Amino acid sequence: MLRFELNINKIKSNGKNRLKVEDNFIIDYAKSINYFGSLIISNCPSNDLLKKVCSVAECYLMMETPNLESIKLGLQMGVSKFIVPDKEVERISKTVSKNVIIARILLEEKVVLNNDLNAYKEELSDVFSHLKPYCSEILIDWDDKTKLDINRVPTIADSISSFIKFPLTFLDPNGQNSKNLENKGISPFIRSSNVFSEEEMIKIFISIPDFQKNKGLIPTIVQNDHNQILMLAYSSQDSLSQALIQKQGIYFSRSRKSIWVKGETSGNYQELYKVRYDCDQDTLLFTVHQLGFACHLQRYSCFEDKHFGFLDLFEIIEDRIKNPIPNSYTSKMSKDEKLIIEKIREEAHELVNYVDQENLVWEIADLSYFILVLMAKKGIKIQDILNELRKRRNYGN
Repeated sequence: MLRFELNINKIKSNGKNRLKVEDNFIIDYAKSINYFGSLIISNCPSNDLLKKVCSVAECYLMMETPNLESIKLGLQMGVSKFIVPDKEVERISKTVSKNVIIARILLEEKVVLNNDLNAYKEELSDVFSHLKPYCSEILIDWDDKTKLDINRVPTIADSISSFIKFPLTFLDPNGQNSKNLENKGISPFIRSSNVFSEEEMIKIFISIPDFQKNKGLIPTIVQNDHNQILMLAYSSQDSLSQALIQKQGIYFSRSRKSIWVKGETSGNYQELYKVRYDCDQDTLLFTVHQLGFACHLQRYSCFEDKHFGFLDLFEIIEDRIKNPIPNSYTSKMSKDEKLIIEKIREEAHELVNYVDQENLVWEIADLSYFILVLMAKKGIKIQDILNELRKRRNYGN
């Protein structure tokens, strides 16, 4: 999967003479990156900004001098993984789960520029062997000052991947070798001295999927923003490009042999949130917000009815609070926080005094509802609770 750099110091330094770089600019930029892959963020000036960035994109946090308290806070903010120097990995892993640790190996200039890497294989192999028990992935990086011929990247990646069978991310300056790296099963870390334009990110992204396997088309699985599968379509290179530009569900119709905008005739449009390709680069996954029905038979999904989960219930509660309607119990009781807390206290008492299995389910449902109302009232998201639980799972061992 593509991973783009988001170095806030670099962005502010480059932008200070041409625009005022504010938090909203950073958040919008993170949203833009999320269409194409995850982001590797560094030099984030505040936890508040970090949380906002993590709420709109999958975020990996690069730490030059990692400390446990910062990792703990990062997990609460929603950071997916932490990239730490290889020499710090063993220490960090004593407190933090290896599942959220990426070891960063900074190659020396002599290694990067040497045409013969064989002399360093044994040394690097020993480093990898030592790191493997303490991390989930390895990032190969080198200093910005190293003047590397871009054509050397595949050679170095080939050499290293030949003796390490472990999830690997590899520095790819400006994304010029991303397709080559993905074909080797390596995630490209795309670094640039400037902010990436959307056109640049689209160009890199659409170069990677293998459109040749199926006569120019790629199967495209479409899911909603709650991860329910909606339909299967096909994408051409042109339809994928248009989907990413217009942020819509746009596909290639095999029957009409032309590009097809979902909802153009039915009104059941799809707002595109992100696109990912699979490990073989021959299948796409669209995540969309579905307006109306996805199925031509007027069903929500081509596979099954619409699912109902906590996210759906929470969104209804949020809407009732934001847009009160007459005779809505949620709209009425959510106006009084004391009343919500009293109901939680009452339902908790009834839950711990349940009489049978059926009654226990009933009371858990009641208590869950009122807790969700309090969360919505206080602006707490379900993801905030999941982040806290994930922190407990991955911090403290």
